[in-house]
Amino acid sequence: MARTRLLPALVEIAIAAGDLGRARAASDELGAIIEQYQTPALKGVQKLTLGRVLLAEGDPAGAARELRAAIRDWREVGATYEVARSQALLSAALRALDDEDAADLELEAARDQFVRLGARLDAEAAERAAKTAADRRSTPAQVRRTFMFTDIVGSTNLAEALGNESWEQLLRWHDDRLRELIARGGGEVVNSTGDGFFVAFESADASIGCARAIQRALADHRRTSGFALSVRIGVHSAEANRRGEDYSGVGVHLAARVAALAKGGEIIATADTLETVPGASTTEAREVTVKGIAAPVRVASVSWT
Repeated sequence: MARTRLLPALVEIAIAAGDLGRARAASDELGAIIEQYQTPALKGVQKLTLGRVLLAEGDPAGAARELRAAIRDWREVGATYEVARSQALLSAALRALDDEDAADLELEAARDQFVRLGARLDAEAAERAAKTAADRRSTPAQVRRTFMFTDIVGSTNLAEALGNESWEQLLRWHDDRLRELIARGGGEVVNSTGDGFFVAFESADASIGCARAIQRALADHRRTSGFALSVRIGVHSAEANRRGEDYSGVGVHLAARVAALAKGGEIIATADTLETVPGASTTEAREVTVKGIAAPVRVASVSWT
């Protein structure tokens, strides 16, 4: 039973470190243990932990389902602090689902409960989350970032060939591995695009380094296991509008279009971006026409081997 106290903490630490594979393993172990002890409190622990993992994995709908169930279990045993923790996390899941009103209500309820309980650090965290949400809806800020888009090549055909269960397992491995490498490279996952990621970096150098690490990791997995997904990557540095944790603007659009130019296993970046990355090994820059952009764009492929 001691593991039921340690595993939830391990999940939080692993998620903070970007190690989603370890977080999922710890959550699954916790679920197996609690399956033998069906008390409301333990079920609440398991559902809160699973909700945390699902949210980190990019499944806010699944996370919201588990967190609502956790809140019911915690209320049954009168665990008001755990109810508030679950509500704060549920707020994040609802916000990811674009249900801003419901997210605000859950976060406000959690914050008020933390204040009543004297949980100062939790109350401050909830206040910061509320401010971030408000800022996201306010006037956007102009920032400069390097944007990276990744995309699995041939995902529809693969999903059809493998079947739902095998495809989901493979996609989970892909998501966990890329999130780990993105976190290690200093990237900020803006959102998951279903078959890939939209990521923002503070510098072009960090973005190119991360893109190369992703392709190398996939190649290593292909050598050791005989198969790995084929991923294309596009990189572009630009000014963009930032509202909360989201980015928009022509530069974001161009980064996505650059990714679409790449083949499986290829990294393509705009020439302007590569000029700020000393020592990058690339092909000769070429001009391409990009949908939605009037002027031709100079791009080059980046070596990662």
